[in-house]
Amino acid sequence: MGTIVGAVVAVVALLVLIVILLLSRYRVPGAEEAFIVTGTGKGHQGKVYRGTGTFVLPVVQRATRVQLSSVKADLDTSTPANDGIELSVRGVAVVKVGDTPESILKAGPRFGDDLNRVKALVTEQLSGELRSIVGTMTAKSILVDRQALVDQVAQSIKEILGNQGLVLDSFSINDVQDSDGQYFSDLAARERSDQAAIAAKSRAEAHRVAEESRIANEQAVIEQQRELDIEREGARQATDRAAAEADAVRPLVEAERRRIQVEKDNDVAEQQARLRDTQLDAEVRRPAEAELFAAQQRAEARKAEIVAEAEAKAEGIRITGDAEAQALEKRAEALGKLDKVGQLELVLSKLPDIVRAGAEPLTDANITLVGDSVGPVSKGAGTNVVSTLELIRGTTGLDVANMLARLGDREETTPADEPSDS
Repeated sequence: MGTIVGAVVAVVALLVLIVILLLSRYRVPGAEEAFIVTGTGKGHQGKVYRGTGTFVLPVVQRATRVQLSSVKADLDTSTPANDGIELSVRGVAVVKVGDTPESILKAGPRFGDDLNRVKALVTEQLSGELRSIVGTMTAKSILVDRQALVDQVAQSIKEILGNQGLVLDSFSINDVQDSDGQYFSDLAARERSDQAAIAAKSRAEAHRVAEESRIANEQAVIEQQRELDIEREGARQATDRAAAEADAVRPLVEAERRRIQVEKDNDVAEQQARLRDTQLDAEVRRPAEAELFAAQQRAEARKAEIVAEAEAKAEGIRITGDAEAQALEKRAEALGKLDKVGQLELVLSKLPDIVRAGAEPLTDANITLVGDSVGPVSKGAGTNVVSTLELIRGTTGLDVANMLARLGDREETTPADEPSDS
């Protein structure tokens, strides 16, 4: 039992040691750090880890820490300029290992996490480049245009540092002095004198230019005033001519305007007349023509009706007249066939009606016969009867009175002449 417990404890202890060993081999770079892991499985140059951790196997792998912090390098060097003046130049450079894996792989084997080595290398490289470039420039050009020296040094050192995985963050030159301080003083004095002379000359030139400009401006003003006066006079004359011409042509213009207005008024009147004619045509003529046509049609229809009615009446009258004529002819033929006795009988049969007709004028009169007044009335009635008999004789050829008289005579003589039956 004790042997088993001892074995378990040993296994657990071994596992704990393995875990501790593994944890001790886990590398996590800091914020301004990177790891280059070389060895088994990491390629020929190794692999860069930044911002993330990794296990580094013992014996077969190795982790190299690389500092990515910036390094400040102070420069202080003396070198002659192109014109032989010995210059003392002081400057400051800030560099760091580049952030890219390529830059880290270049800087890692050289510097690792030793920033002093970076500072020493940068100081040496910058000092050499600074002396080389100062030797191509004159002391005066460096004094006058120091930025040109800075730009040339920075441009030259960037490529050199880049080959070593370093990046130049900034570079500046704080001071440039000649060896004894006299040259720059004299140069500054001459520069100030030259500048003063230049300034005085500039002021004189400016005054001359200003004076010339003033004179030129005054002459220009005078010339402009003269030209303005000429233009004003020309404008006044032109205005006077235009006014005279306008006065001369105003009646013509007015007449032309009136003529155009009259033409416009005539056009408007014609258009209104055409419009009114169109309205009359639409509102009066066409309805009137339509009404006339309708009235003509009604008149034609009525005419046709009247003609038809007249023709019908005429035809009726003709038929009635033909019938009456035929009846009269037949009656006349019948009367012509009657002998005197027959004619007399016919007349006598109508005689009461004839007498009645002759006495009709007296029937409507309210007459009282008194005394001798009977004779005239009776005489008037008899006159009417006689007139009626004369009318019959004139129209028919029958002398009713004579026939009645002969008939009376025959009746009186007949009884005496006839033989007696006894």
